Order: sequence, then C-alpha cells, then structure tokens
Amino acid sequence: MDDQVVITAVASGEVETAQLWEAHAAGAEGRQDVNKWTRELPERIAELAGHALAGAGAPDAEGTACVIGSGYGAGHVAETMRARLDAGARSSLAPESFLYFNAHGVTSLICLRHRLRGYCATVLGPGAGLQALAVAQRRLRLADEGPVLCGAYEMLSPAAARAMGGGPVTGWAAFLVLERATRARERGARVLARLDPVRTCPPPRESADVRATAPLAELAELLTGDGASSTATVTVAGRRHGYRCTAYKEG
Repeated sequence: MDDQVVITAVASGEVETAQLWEAHAAGAEGRQDVNKWTRELPERIAELAGHALAGAGAPDAEGTACVIGSGYGAGHVAETMRARLDAGARSSLAPESFLYFNAHGVTSLICLRHRLRGYCATVLGPGAGLQALAVAQRRLRLADEGPVLCGAYEMLSPAAARAMGGGPVTGWAAFLVLERATRARERGARVLARLDPVRTCPPPRESADVRATAPLAELAELLTGDGASSTATVTVAGRRHGYRCTAYKEG
C-alpha cells in the first residue's frame, strides 16, 4: 500500500447557475447581474474546494498541488464578451474581471484563495474529470510531492451544453484530495479510499453525461454515503476512448 495513491478527503455539491443564465437571457438589462454571477460562482467553487482541503486536515499549502478538470470551462464568459463587443459595449469588459474569463481562471482562483503553491494545471474537454485525476495521480507518482487537490467543475451555458451534445446541465463541483499512502500516514491523515490508476478503455456506449464532475461526484458519494458498497468503478467517454478508475473504500 505504501506506493498507492489514496483519497483523504472529498467535497461535492451543486453550484446553482440558473440566475446567471436568466441574466444572460435578459440582454443589456441583465449585464450587471451577469458580471455579478460571473464573479460569484467561481468563488463558490473555490469555497467547496476549501471544504475538501479542510477535510484532509488542512495540509501544508506550500506543497499542495491543484489539478482541475472542466468540460467547457467558463465558456459562457466568451459568449458574453462576443455579445457585448458586437453591441459596442467595450467599456463593460473590466480588466479586473479577466480572472474569471477563462477555464484556468477558476483553477487560479482556487490556488489564490487557499494559497496553494504546488503544481497547477487545468484539463478541458470530454472526460476532463478523470483526465484530471490521471494527471494528479501521475504527479504524485513521478514527483513524489505532497497532496494534490483534484477536482472538476461545471458552468455549462445552454449553448455550450448543446455544443457538447447534451441537454441543460446543472452547475456542480467535486473535489478529492489525493496523497501517497506513506505521506498520508506520516501526517496522520485519515484514508478514505485506495485508488487504482486511471486507465483507458473503450468508450461506454450508454454514457450521455457530458459533465466533467460526474465521475468525481460519484466517488465522493461512495465515500460519504451510507451505502453498503465498498468499491466503485467510474467510466467516462473522452474524445477518442474512455477512461476508467476504481476506488476501494477503507474502514
């Protein structure tokens, strides 16, 4: 077990986006609210990430890495920018808001809010949640670093959801704290589950879920729920193949 990657904390929950899309639909009259929710929703995602870090016993932020996956990033912001530029409203694109205007901005915000100074990366596209998990596992195995905050978030606009071949998608975020078993034991962290490596597999035929958060949220549910199952295998479709990972609940 010494070389195995383990999960020491999880956090998962809804990030309600309905008011943001309502503000978008209101056109010029909703621009102020679009700005408000564009700033506030990433802060809610960062807050949920903080719950995971606290659950892991607040590991040393200096050595904690952060790998985040998203199906589309904050793509609705690009849609907003284009609409405003087309309308000649250039002054409404405040430079201080640019932190929220791209997918890595959410990852950066998480690191800023929790002062994480380790490796940092953002993964985009189909299967991004498990791809982020694979990057986090690889980082732990190759770099032998401290914990990795691994997560995914959803802020899919209706247009983005249609572009990815899905229906309306509820805003969501899910986070796992991953560590090497030896390091977790050294700092007295509780191990929730052992984790197999993420592997490629044939794309699941039945999967129509475009959410990057889906597999991480499922793992979080296994580890926080009261169900009898002690093992969970999650599978998602990527662009060319599928990804699979199995977790084994401890205790």
